[in-house]
Amino acid sequence: MNKTHGGNIWKIANESGLKPKDIIDFSASINPLGLSPKAEKAIKNAAPLLGHYPEPGAEAMRAELASYHNLPEENIIAGNGSSQFIYLIPQVLQPNRALLAEPCFSDYRRSLKNNCAIDYFICREDNDFLPDIDRFFDTLKNGYDIVYIGNPANPTGALIDKKTIIDIAAGCKKYETILIVDEAFIDFVEEDSVKRETLVFDNLIVLRSMTKFFAMPGLRLGYIIAHENIIRRFTDFMPPWSVNTLAIAAGIESLRDTEYIQKTREWLISETPFLMQGLRATPYLKTYPSKVNYLLVKILFPAIPPHQNLWCGGILAGDIQRQLLKSGMLIRDCGDFTGLDNSFFRVAVRGKEENQFLLDSFNKLFVALKQL
Repeated sequence: MNKTHGGNIWKIANESGLKPKDIIDFSASINPLGLSPKAEKAIKNAAPLLGHYPEPGAEAMRAELASYHNLPEENIIAGNGSSQFIYLIPQVLQPNRALLAEPCFSDYRRSLKNNCAIDYFICREDNDFLPDIDRFFDTLKNGYDIVYIGNPANPTGALIDKKTIIDIAAGCKKYETILIVDEAFIDFVEEDSVKRETLVFDNLIVLRSMTKFFAMPGLRLGYIIAHENIIRRFTDFMPPWSVNTLAIAAGIESLRDTEYIQKTREWLISETPFLMQGLRATPYLKTYPSKVNYLLVKILFPAIPPHQNLWCGGILAGDIQRQLLKSGMLIRDCGDFTGLDNSFFRVAVRGKEENQFLLDSFNKLFVALKQL
């Protein structure tokens, strides 16, 4: 199976003989409430406009984001998902040396592959994958053009407190380093965002996404928040019409749908602890702290002898992934993340019935293993 990204149900369905609609996707951490009802209506209303070009710079979306975040428009630029900006960053900034706080999203590394040396700062398991700050500051002394930090981190769910991120931004400033903070999941804990600090730090770029919280991965809508000097540099590289008409319409109405936003926060408060407690009660699984809509899990099951009805050798994330897929569930094998190994996997938090189905399936698997 392709482990580069979660959520590739098209490929998985083709390989497994299942239909995409029959797969419960725990591999992609998308709000299970789906699109905002107001966004769905906006998409239908915008359909007659598809015969016209969208706004070249998504001006209406940019204005709405400024209002939503209470920030100047000059500090925001919208694009075709936050991934567009991840791949634009090396073009705009031309870094020679980068530091990645690992484990992290693989596209940072992939976007930097040309003419940029990459160092890795491994956030250790014994600290719940939070960076050791003293060790991190020592590493910064090596001199970097850019530093990447996911906050909350993907796939670990580790959330660095705002004060620490500000301290890191100040430390980077000292060494003339640009700090990129990927806040793709910060909407679930908005109070921890460092978006307003971009007004002060001219070396801070905040990546944001409408994919996760607002459940629109197929529309491709993201943005960056940064000092206006940085935004101007990105504007020079942005192709026109990066955001399509339907994404603009859906994005604006999603931000305005306060009822949907509140329901999403209530769902998270209820379901994340429920799934976390259920996983922690499951034998041979260790679950790491998370305040967002996904959980990193480690398999602690010892090696077992081959068995015709199960799998062979030690239990790996890929084995569990294949077993669960037989029941129509897809989890994210995290063996390809730097700093992790093939005993780790990630699960998204979904609705109550689906979360319970996952927990029941885990229990059945491990009960069967204990009987060997």
